[in-house]
Amino acid sequence: ENLDPLRTFAVAAVLGLPRRRVEGALQATMSLLSQCLGTGEDVALVLRDIGVLLVEQRKVRMRFYHDFLEAVSGKENLEKGVFKIQELLDMVVPQGVPVAALTSFGSVIVFPEFKREMVQAPLPR
Repeated sequence: ENLDPLRTFAVAAVLGLPRRRVEGALQATMSLLSQCLGTGEDVALVLRDIGVLLVEQRKVRMRFYHDFLEAVSGKENLEKGVFKIQELLDMVVPQGVPVAALTSFGSVIVFPEFKREMVQAPLPR
C-alpha cells in the first residue's frame, strides 16, 4: 500500500499536520477498512463534514451531509436539483445524524480518527 508522496504532502499542508502523521493516519484507516471488507463485515466510513460511506452486504452507498452539498453546489442549485429527484434526496442527510439511523450494521470506522466503534442497530420498523 504505497501512498503518493505528493498527494500526502498536499493533504498535510492543507491540514497543517506533519506529512508522516497524515501518511500514518491514511495507512491505518485503509488497513482497518481493508480488514473489515476482507472479512465481509459491514462498514460505515464517516467522512467529517462530507458524509458517510456505507458498505452493507457488499453494496456501497454514499450519504452526503446537506451542508456539504449546499457549500459545493450553492443553496439555489441544491434546491433545484436534489430536492426534486427522490433518488438524490435519499442521498442527503443532516450533519450529525447518528450512523445507526442510516444503517443496521454494527461496525463503524470513523475517519479521520480511525477508531472502531460498535453502534446499536435500530429496531426493525
